[in-house]
Amino acid sequence: MPLATSYRGALRMTEELFFKGEAAAEYDRAFAHVTRYFTPFLLRAADVGPGMRVLDIATGTGLSAEAALAAVGPTGHVTASDLSPAMVDKARERLGNAPNASISVEDGQALSFSDGSFEAVLCNLGLMFFPDPVQGL
Repeated sequence: MPLATSYRGALRMTEELFFKGEAAAEYDRAFAHVTRYFTPFLLRAADVGPGMRVLDIATGTGLSAEAALAAVGPTGHVTASDLSPAMVDKARERLGNAPNASISVEDGQALSFSDGSFEAVLCNLGLMFFPDPVQGL
C-alpha cells in the first residue's frame, strides 16, 4: 500500500474518531428533544412493561434506555449498547449506578448476546446510521 494511501486512511480514521467524540458531547443538546419525542411511541410499540428484559441498540447517550428503565421497574433489566465508546460513556453517566442496567460497546450488526436474551429490543433513531440496516434488523 502506498504511503499516501496509508496516511489518508489514518487521517480519515482520526477524523471519524474525533467526530464520534464530538457527536457524543453534543448529542443531547442537538437531538435529545427529538429522541424524547419518539421514546413513548417506541416503548408502546415494543410493549415494554414491568419486569421485562430490554435491549436498547444504538443507545447513544442512553435516553431511550433511561425511559425503558422506568417502564420495566425494579424487577426488569435494560441493557444499553452502542458502537461508540464515547456514547457508551455518556449513557453510563445518564444511567448511573442503576442495579438493573448494564451498558456495553456493541456493534448493532453483530451483537454478542444469545438469542432469547431479551423480551424487547429498541432502536430509537439509530438504524439509519448502520452501514447495512437490513443486517442490523
